[in-house]
Amino acid sequence: MFVTDGGGGAAPAVPAGPTYTGTQRLRIEPSAIPQALAAFRDAHDRVNAKVRELAGLPVEEWAGDPVSGETATTFGERTNGGGADSAYQCLVGYQEQLANAIESLELSQQQYLATEGTNTARWGKYN
Repeated sequence: MFVTDGGGGAAPAVPAGPTYTGTQRLRIEPSAIPQALAAFRDAHDRVNAKVRELAGLPVEEWAGDPVSGETATTFGERTNGGGADSAYQCLVGYQEQLANAIESLELSQQQYLATEGTNTARWGKYN
């Protein structure tokens, strides 16, 4: 009995892709932006390393028989295949979310510093 035959006591099928609850918002006090940026950059660096590791992960046949060959193929597809629910694709999606969060935080920091710089300059000029 092979994995594709439903044998092996496999877990129920996983949904076709990750489910999202919609747009997420993160509110950060302007003074906390540098620490948040550092945390997001650190997380992004760690996820980048995991994406590289997973992309190069070999999935081999354990016993050299047809069942282990089929299992290795299925495991490889679920781990680093192109499916939306593969471990690789999930990590790549998380990597992109972290990159977008970093970009947004950098933009917010630039806008905050520009506004505060203008306010500081005005304060000395008019008071």
